[in-house]
Amino acid sequence: MIFSNGARMEKSNGRYSFFSNLKYHYVNLRRQEPLVFWMGFLALIPWTTASILGNVLPSVVVVGLESSWGIRRYFFTLIVLILALWVCTMLQNMAQAFMENSRTIYRAHYSKPYVEKKMKVDYDVLEEKNFQTQANASYTAIYQGRGIDDATLRLSTFLNYLIPAAVYAVLLARVSIWIIVLAIPCAVIQIWFLKLARQKHSEQHPHLSNYSKKLNYLTNQTMETASGKDIRIFRMQDWLAKKYMDNLTDMNRLYGKVHNWYFLRNVADAGLDFLRNGLVYTYLIYLTANGRLSISQFVLFFGFANSFAEQMLLAMREALSFGIISNTFSSIRDYFDTKEHRNEGKRVAEEEVDEIKRAPVTLELRDVSFTYDEKAKPVISHMNLTIAAGEKLALIGLNGAGKTTLVKLICGFYKPTSGEILLNGRNIEDFDREQYYSLISVLFQDFTLLPLTVDENIASVPKDEVDQKRLQQTLVLSGFLERYQKLKDKGDSMLIREINEDAVDFSGGEKQRLLFARALYKEAPLLILDEPTAALDPIAENEIYLKYSEASRGKTSVYISHRLSSTRFCDRIILLENGCITESGTHEELMERNGRYAELFELQSKYYREQEAEKIRLRAMEA
Repeated sequence: MIFSNGARMEKSNGRYSFFSNLKYHYVNLRRQEPLVFWMGFLALIPWTTASILGNVLPSVVVVGLESSWGIRRYFFTLIVLILALWVCTMLQNMAQAFMENSRTIYRAHYSKPYVEKKMKVDYDVLEEKNFQTQANASYTAIYQGRGIDDATLRLSTFLNYLIPAAVYAVLLARVSIWIIVLAIPCAVIQIWFLKLARQKHSEQHPHLSNYSKKLNYLTNQTMETASGKDIRIFRMQDWLAKKYMDNLTDMNRLYGKVHNWYFLRNVADAGLDFLRNGLVYTYLIYLTANGRLSISQFVLFFGFANSFAEQMLLAMREALSFGIISNTFSSIRDYFDTKEHRNEGKRVAEEEVDEIKRAPVTLELRDVSFTYDEKAKPVISHMNLTIAAGEKLALIGLNGAGKTTLVKLICGFYKPTSGEILLNGRNIEDFDREQYYSLISVLFQDFTLLPLTVDENIASVPKDEVDQKRLQQTLVLSGFLERYQKLKDKGDSMLIREINEDAVDFSGGEKQRLLFARALYKEAPLLILDEPTAALDPIAENEIYLKYSEASRGKTSVYISHRLSSTRFCDRIILLENGCITESGTHEELMERNGRYAELFELQSKYYREQEAEKIRLRAMEA
């Protein structure tokens, strides 16, 4: 791994070379921010010109003195050069400011596709460890790392240093190639010392980051009101202060080691600069003393030699960021290149899909097995199940029986490890993902409400696209109409108080009715309810399920629950244990068999009766 501005970044898999990533960056930059693209190259002109003028100016001063220019010519020449230098410097500063301000905009161009990619991939891809690693690395590269900023700024800055260095090299070669030969090794050694210091810093970074997290945690705890009660009651002040100082001392000790390496680098820089400048200075004095250079040329070429060494060193220093830049775009490209759909390219005729939507569907599982890990025990094992068109089927079982996994298989989130799932006789893998999702409506146990209006949460579309007639029908069928009409702003009422201060809040039962309205609004022929009332008491759950039973007429419905008493209204009940169907039938049939279902039903009924009796007893005591 590497660390960028304190952010952890996973290394890419090496599929992309630096030059491939460089091309990728510049193609995107030219397409998304063409002005920034061209500015990075056009800025070379004023930068190079200003650098050369800065060295020419002292030489011209000496030439004027040597040639006894008149005061008018002398000042006119100086004013022209100074004005040109000022204009070039101003243009360069403006270009630099523009580039710095534009990097955030350029970074934003990667944000949208990042979010879209995460929403587009199949659900099983979303859960894959490799994809999560790629997504985290890409997130760090886009939002926390400095690679995109470096690509915008440092690549152009690298050219700003390299081009003048090349110009100085050509000019210095007219005097002596040895000046160039001397400067380059010095710059290489200086960069090596800088790289060594940074490497030592990186080695300590995990430890420094750990200390920083501890210090931040301790600081935050002292400011939290909840922690403040414990701190004061149990007199933790001195102990926490000691912990803080111990961590701070250890952190400073590590920083001291890091600073020693940077100090060594600074000493090496000073020594090499002294050696290089001393040798160049001596050599140019020798040439001047022998009449091969004038005093003005001595000033000019000494300035060129200094600038060449400086520009070459700075260019090499900027090149150190190339690894971060390349790793950044490798991480982004790895993530963006992930295949989104396992059945990409497959599609059923739209006429057939429209026909399926008009009536309840038949769902069949043929010898379906599913395993999360090849070496693990199957969660679903050789399951055969047919759900008839219009049937209300209850899938029940204790926690860990495989109910939620089965729902994800039916939804197409997972592909069976073996076997197949058929919808009206067609393998669901034949459908395009969006086609298949249009045929299913699900009320999940772990639901999501968004900080939007009530109408938008129900319809899952922007406010101006809501079908009001369909909305009213679903409000009636779901039993949410009465609560809806009591809202001050009706369907325009906002949700989620963490985002919207004036948002409304609902009870558990009201949220279930709102979510059921969402499920009905979709008008899909297959309706699945995955333990949507797990947080409710049995009586409230039973009332809601009765409403579900009434509203889901004309649909094929699957109800998943670990509470056996709430699904008696279903046409058939399937008991799931260890990924297998152990019993099947109506409630009455299963109770008559006196098997596992009857045993679990009696246990749960006894527990709920005891709970209700305890509530009655407590109310009587309070009275």
